[in-house]
Amino acid sequence: MNNKAVKDVLDEMTKDDLVAWIRNQPFFRPKRSDVLYIRWQRQSAEVLEEMQKENRAFEGIDFKERDRLAVRFNESNDSTEKLRLLELMQPYNKAMQDHIKRSQAFDRKSKRVDALYEQIDIERQKECRA
Repeated sequence: MNNKAVKDVLDEMTKDDLVAWIRNQPFFRPKRSDVLYIRWQRQSAEVLEEMQKENRAFEGIDFKERDRLAVRFNESNDSTEKLRLLELMQPYNKAMQDHIKRSQAFDRKSKRVDALYEQIDIERQKECRA
């Protein structure tokens, strides 16, 4: 018995192969809503995976240390010490700013995916009327 996983024949097909095969199926023609649903399903999984990956990376940053540095900064009257503490806090601040930027990008991408889902409903309504 072969222990290798059997590769799905669809994985072996090129885009042109798939299109030709579908066009040759007399009883199977995907509707636009079906295609949009598949697209939405794939894109939402990608967004969710990216967001989870970002959240796991963000959890690895110790902001308690940044807070301790900030307390020391606020308590200090020495400008040299304050500058040194600011420099120590800078990587934490940058990490937070970068996280916020990536989160905003995820939000924009998520809105596009949500709009795609709304388009599915519109197409289904058109298909029911046709």
